[in-house]
Amino acid sequence: MKRASIKDYGNLLKVFVILLDYGVIRKEKVISWADSILASENESEYVFIELSTCANTHDIIQVLNKNTLDSDSEITSRAVLGILYHLLDENKVVLKNIFETATHISYEEQLTDEEQFLLYRFDGYTDLFENGIFEKLNFFKTNFEELLGIYKDFKLDNPHQWVTINENIKQDLQIKLEAFKSGYHY
Repeated sequence: MKRASIKDYGNLLKVFVILLDYGVIRKEKVISWADSILASENESEYVFIELSTCANTHDIIQVLNKNTLDSDSEITSRAVLGILYHLLDENKVVLKNIFETATHISYEEQLTDEEQFLLYRFDGYTDLFENGIFEKLNFFKTNFEELLGIYKDFKLDNPHQWVTINENIKQDLQIKLEAFKSGYHY
């Protein structure tokens, strides 16, 4: 049996950091992932044990950050967007956290200008919820979910496929973004 190496998960670890930072996932998700690696191995790297036994989110983020040096920001940004799509679709996360995460991703220079433009300032629309303007908020949520649908092949359970998924997305990304941008209402 091949021994798992933390270096093989650099992109996933960076995604975990971003999702934890914005409250999109809880530390238990990372602990569960580390536990699944430990359960599937006869012998494991210590970092998996360290992640499995972390007591708080801050400690988990520290361990993850130490091991994300080999991550690809283009892939991790798009992976986050795909994961947000699934969480939004399943209503498993607060919309405000998703919008804030997308705004954070919009600053990633490895993304295209169109991606950055379309993602920028979605967190500003959470004010609609606070002001009780649910109809407009639902409109933005629907459009946002449509945009995130471009990245839906990225999932937390397929990190070893992310490089291939990213290459496939890049092939017709410009066409998809232009189509979305033509109907851009805000």
